[in-house]
Amino acid sequence: MTSVARGRGRFHSRGRLFAACDRGDVVLEVLPSVLAECVFVLDSFYGHPRGAIAAALTGLITSPGVEIRDQPAAVDALGRYARTRCHFVDCLIAAAAAAGDTPVATFDEGFRKFEDVRVKID
Repeated sequence: MTSVARGRGRFHSRGRLFAACDRGDVVLEVLPSVLAECVFVLDSFYGHPRGAIAAALTGLITSPGVEIRDQPAAVDALGRYARTRCHFVDCLIAAAAAAGDTPVATFDEGFRKFEDVRVKID
């Protein structure tokens, strides 16, 4: 999933691969770091809007043939990314912290934007 393929033949091969995932014939595991890289590339290189990125990647990681560790937190992080100007990795941290009711130790004031995340520095 992280390779850059060029040419029409590879496009059709990827289309068949994702169609097989949608049918549940193939299972792909997406690492959270790969999801973060996808967000970064779609935003910074291709300039897609945050909402479109979040919608497309949510569709991908909730597809029957795609698995990602802690899918609910990943979906939550994509939603946070769409609604804020925060970096996606910060959204992943916030989603995990909110899900586990775990405080975040950070000096990044941006975390205070997430009302369901406790920031604790002692």
